[in-house]
Amino acid sequence: MKLKDWIDKLDEFLKVSEKDLLNHSGKISHESAVEKANTEYDKYRQAEDKKYISDFDREMKKLIKGK
Repeated sequence: MKLKDWIDKLDEFLKVSEKDLLNHSGKISHESAVEKANTEYDKYRQAEDKKYISDFDREMKKLIKGK
C-alpha cells in the first residue's frame, strides 16, 4: 500500500464517520498551537496536582483513621 492509498482510506473512514475533512493547512500557526497546548497542559497539571495524594499521606490517613 502506498501513502496515497492510506490517505484515501483515511478520507473514506472520516466521511463514513461524518467528520469534516480538512483540505488545507488551516488557520492556526504552529506557535499559537504550541502555546495553546502548553496553556491547557498547565491547567490540567495544576488540577491533577491538587488531587494528588502521596503514598505517605494516604498511609498516614489510614493510620489516623484506625485509632
